[in-house]
Amino acid sequence: MKTPIPLAEKYGAILENERVLTSHVAGEVIDKPRLSLWMIMMPIFFVFYYFQFQRYKNGLRSFKRDFIRTREHVLDAALQAAANNQEINIEELVAAGNAPEQAREAYRSLIAELAAFYQTLLEAEGHDYPSLVQVSYRKKSNYLIVLNKITLLEHQLNRALLPGFDPGDERTTLAVETIEKSTANFRRSQAKEVFAR
Repeated sequence: MKTPIPLAEKYGAILENERVLTSHVAGEVIDKPRLSLWMIMMPIFFVFYYFQFQRYKNGLRSFKRDFIRTREHVLDAALQAAANNQEINIEELVAAGNAPEQAREAYRSLIAELAAFYQTLLEAEGHDYPSLVQVSYRKKSNYLIVLNKITLLEHQLNRALLPGFDPGDERTTLAVETIEKSTANFRRSQAKEVFAR
């Protein structure tokens, strides 16, 4: 009889995948300043570049922390529930998220879908993310159905949150669209890769 794979190992694989997704999206959303040859040759411009680069690094760090926060909370709750053989308390997660009233229902739907997704992966037997996905979903189309649902719920949440931002600020809308597009592209590409093995 095979020894069950520890929950902590599966949790680590799932969390690492979420971090890779986060890094991918952050790289698409936040523009990295470019260093030109003339900047190196003129110290005053290099100092300017250095400060721009520091701002970029801080922005990247903040974006990653904020982007992964909800996913990490839900994954933590899924791990706790699996370890204690309990249900995930969705309402508790929703309350902790402090979503604005107009986005609360969309946030609840996303939390519930993420919780079910993480639970499914934690129940599977596998040492890494691809093997957890393969065992859980068996074929690419099944996996894509779940990912597309999560993507749709993220989209609905973003649309519910947008009225809280300045309607004249096109940068916010563009950033949200870039996040959605890069997330969807990452997931499609990953699904193809996982089931190509």
